[in-house]
Amino acid sequence: MDQTKKFFSLRRVFSFTFLFIVVLSLVFLIFVNSDWNIKQIHLMTSSSKAFERILPAGQNSSLRSIEEDNALGYQVTCQPVNQPENNLCGLVLVLPKVEGKGFPLDSYESISFKLHAESTAEDFDGLVRIFVKSYLDESKESPDFVKDYKFHAVRVDRKGFNEVPLSRFKVETWWEDMHNIPFDLSYVDLSTVHSVEFFVHNLPLQDQRTYQLTVSDLKILGVYLEKHTLYMILFYSWLVVGLCFYFIFRYREAKRIKNQAYHDHNTSLLNLNGFKHKYQKLVGYQAIFYRVKIINWNSLVRNFGLSMSNTLLQEIVQNHSVFFRSYFYISARLSHDDLVFVRRRKALSAEDEEKLIRSLLLPINVVGLGELRLDIKIGASIEKSVPVNSQLVLDRAEIASQAILNKDERIQLFSNEISQLAEQKSAIEQQIIQAIEAKAFYLLYMPIFSASRHKIVGVEALLRSNFGDLKNMSPEVYISVAEERGLVREIDAMVINMALNEVAASGLGDDFILSINVSSQELMDTSFVDRFSALVERSGVRFDRLCIEITETFLIDVDAVCVNTIKNLRALGCRLSLDDFGTGYTSFQQLINFPVDEIKIDRSFITDLGDEQGHDVIVDSLVSIASNYDYHVVAEGVENKLLYDRLVAKGCDLMQGYYISKPISLAELAILNQQIVNAEITL
Repeated sequence: MDQTKKFFSLRRVFSFTFLFIVVLSLVFLIFVNSDWNIKQIHLMTSSSKAFERILPAGQNSSLRSIEEDNALGYQVTCQPVNQPENNLCGLVLVLPKVEGKGFPLDSYESISFKLHAESTAEDFDGLVRIFVKSYLDESKESPDFVKDYKFHAVRVDRKGFNEVPLSRFKVETWWEDMHNIPFDLSYVDLSTVHSVEFFVHNLPLQDQRTYQLTVSDLKILGVYLEKHTLYMILFYSWLVVGLCFYFIFRYREAKRIKNQAYHDHNTSLLNLNGFKHKYQKLVGYQAIFYRVKIINWNSLVRNFGLSMSNTLLQEIVQNHSVFFRSYFYISARLSHDDLVFVRRRKALSAEDEEKLIRSLLLPINVVGLGELRLDIKIGASIEKSVPVNSQLVLDRAEIASQAILNKDERIQLFSNEISQLAEQKSAIEQQIIQAIEAKAFYLLYMPIFSASRHKIVGVEALLRSNFGDLKNMSPEVYISVAEERGLVREIDAMVINMALNEVAASGLGDDFILSINVSSQELMDTSFVDRFSALVERSGVRFDRLCIEITETFLIDVDAVCVNTIKNLRALGCRLSLDDFGTGYTSFQQLINFPVDEIKIDRSFITDLGDEQGHDVIVDSLVSIASNYDYHVVAEGVENKLLYDRLVAKGCDLMQGYYISKPISLAELAILNQQIVNAEITL
């Protein structure tokens, strides 16, 4: 979101700058083509005389001023009396000095004037020669015989208005020839002008006639800003601005691409690449890593889709972005269900850790879906000196989170004890893998006894192993590890196949029920029903002789996929049993609505019957509900005659426990059942 705002902000700056330059360019273009750009000096006006002095030139010359249309002019009249070679007729206008030097005309473009020349001589051509006489450049060394002035000239017609570009004035060749001017002095120089002079063209004058030359409205014209200069300025300005914005956008684009490469596109958090990049700045310093595992991510995706799950996480991150930025140096999403928050120097306080947990657990209300929330476990690892290998740190934090995976705690700090426990679990995992490969698992069966029928009516298949350390280990321990490490589905398939084949070969009655525990991971798999059905059909055991047991705690996270799987199993004819009832949070209302055929009361309620009034009430209620809603109730943990009699008195018909029998093989079970039926064993 911040990157988008920055992008649009840059676009606004670019748009404003572009518009400003366009307007400024148009203003300058209008200015350079308007009268405002014209600068001029009126050398002849009635109110101002810009000359230092005005001199006539020629024999018998006379000078008088004239005024015409508010423009001042001068008229010189000459009548030579003899014909020397230097006889001439003209007007010399000496310009004032500027800063001790001649008048600068090089910043102007042209000179304009009204001109009239006439003569009584019949061969007079009417042409006028204009001289611009400049001071020689003092910085240049010149021969002693060279005078102090340089001559530039141009020829014009005698009548009317004239405007002569100053660029037309050339250095006079006669001046160069007369004085043998060196090359480095023979250049046009109008920067220090001494005078502007008008002469009748015939130099020298050839006859003794009258010559008259009139010059008026003399002006020097120029511009403040030349067009070619403006065009060059605009060209380079647009070029510079274009290049600047090109490189700015290239930089922004490179930054955007880098941002995409380093950030998760669904949230504002860094991704794995971004985490590794920023992690390098922590190497050698103290930091604490909080690794967050979203344990219900797969369930959210199955029920609501990946897009909605990402939206949930995105809203949680956005709602607490200030908290994350304030407290953590790194906030990253390593994968769909894996986040990491890194704090430099010291760990969060207990209060702030609770704030972190609450921020991630906060539900989001979605129209049509209700409240959605994440379920998380956080593993923390304090690193006094962050190692170069980031995976070592992440592994330690993950080990800590795995330690509380099946516990009520939300956060766990990594320690040596937890590391040792993780190593033990890894060792158990390897033992399980080896035992599966060696087919070192076998089944025992816990009998289910019917008091009313006075016989064993079913069994619960229990997994055992004679491999390595597993043979001396409680199955609950290595089954728990198998669930954590993703091996339980393979074990479930093995147990189902073994149990079906052994029951099919046992010759037990057609009404004999086989109960098999199935993990929640299997029920979340849409292909489980097909695989299970194939195994049952191959074994020859009828579906109505099978009972699938699930734990009550599984109902907390049950979703539409699981419900559909359970319905399909029941549609095949299988029963469904809710195991360890009372240890979770299932209400009686849920129990009534959930499609089960049997509930097993956890042994913790059975053991204290008669001593704990609350347990008696629960058992009585369950038996009553079972009677009203046609459930089967199985009491677990029946260890003695007293408990057996109390359960019979309450109307509980089915029970299992060491009072009936410990787990045994099917062959032993057949013998035991026969002994009970024949009254050889009294219960």
